[in-house]
Amino acid sequence: MTAAARFSSLCLALLLATILPATAQQAAQWERSKAKSVVYANLVTKNDELFGFFCRAVNNRFVGGIVVQMPSFRTLIHDEQSYSLNIVIDGARDSVTLKAKNVDLWFEASDLNQQLLLGRILDAVKASHRLELAISSINWRASYDFTDADKALDGLMKDCL
Repeated sequence: MTAAARFSSLCLALLLATILPATAQQAAQWERSKAKSVVYANLVTKNDELFGFFCRAVNNRFVGGIVVQMPSFRTLIHDEQSYSLNIVIDGARDSVTLKAKNVDLWFEASDLNQQLLLGRILDAVKASHRLELAISSINWRASYDFTDADKALDGLMKDCL
């Protein structure tokens, strides 16, 4: 292969790397709904992956939280274990401890500090168009591009925070 051919191949590879999105990055859509005593908004992908916020009534009070459902979790997580979810939004990083229940990961803001953390994450997601998630203990990472988060999340936690 000549030097000119190698150079043009390298230029093409660099161009494609900058134009095409990363394979881990996925387009996702926010969906808001209500079921019984729970109001929720979920970021859903074509691969049935889900990251969501919820507000539910429990014993005459409201509890807000986060849920993460991923098909790959079926083989990676164990019920009742805790996992640290790192959330990166526009360069800002937060960490939330989630509990595994029936192959899903759950976080419920049960005290004031957790409610403040949940509110900060919710506000950051509402103002953003990209979300990056990672759980280092199971070597899992995902990133999502989305629009209209503010419409789906606006007022969702009015009773919970």
